Amino acid sequence: MRSKLNIWIFLLGGLVVLLSSTALLINSFIYKFLGNNYFPPNTIQIALSLLLFYFGLILQVGKDKHLTKIARELIYFFLIMCIIALSTNAIQLTPFPPIDQQIVAFEHYFNIDIPAILTWTHNHPKLHLILGFTYDSLTNQMCVLPLFLIAMGRFQLIREYYFLLLFSTLFGFGFYYFYPTTAPASVIHSPFFTPYQIATGLKFKEIHNHLPPSTIEGGLIALPSFHCIWALFSIFLVKEWPLVCAILVGGNIILIASCILLGWHYPTDIMAGFLLAGFSYVFLLWCKR
Repeated sequence: MRSKLNIWIFLLGGLVVLLSSTALLINSFIYKFLGNNYFPPNTIQIALSLLLFYFGLILQVGKDKHLTKIARELIYFFLIMCIIALSTNAIQLTPFPPIDQQIVAFEHYFNIDIPAILTWTHNHPKLHLILGFTYDSLTNQMCVLPLFLIAMGRFQLIREYYFLLLFSTLFGFGFYYFYPTTAPASVIHSPFFTPYQIATGLKFKEIHNHLPPSTIEGGLIALPSFHCIWALFSIFLVKEWPLVCAILVGGNIILIASCILLGWHYPTDIMAGFLLAGFSYVFLLWCKR
């Protein structure tokens, strides 16, 4: 089962790299947009350090020792993050117009009033503080939890996590490339949007006016919400520890709610996030049969 899963991870990763490279080449030859670089600082140095650490352990203790397997898994985790960074670099250069106005019109039929939601949240400062803290916690979750599992030697579970990340990236990032979104702050007026939220739409406008983006702050994809998707995947990572899982479920319910209550996402984004996360998990179960 593990070898079958590894094959799927390799295929998904290769397909994401292939499509991302194609999008970058199309932009290079046709559209020539200028974008941000989402690779982490010192990527090459980090990669070389991980490789030296891994091969050094092979020479010192052998390739079958637990510490060597941990070093190897760290390399795999770093590769997955680099694939996602490459895909992010590619999709920001989409040549298609954003669909935010259509989302706003769709949600208007359901009497969804984002400015009113923001005003309500702003009028509850303690809640606003909690929502902001939980929203910002996702980055730490996505760094700490995988590293914890790798250190614990839960390699099967972390490989399933890689699968979920790559599968959702393939379809979610692919959807964004053809149907981009710039988040509520780009099309809805409210004095409670932060400069970071406004930066999401600003980057898009600058890139598509052939200007170098003035900031890397803010988000990128609104629909589907990857804050929602990755929060659900973080819960998946700790499913074998009931107490930790229960705590994270509670915290990430607040995190997902914060996406709407703070104005980062449309409610439609969250529904799409749940759908894509569920579809990714169902396909994982199918691959494990």
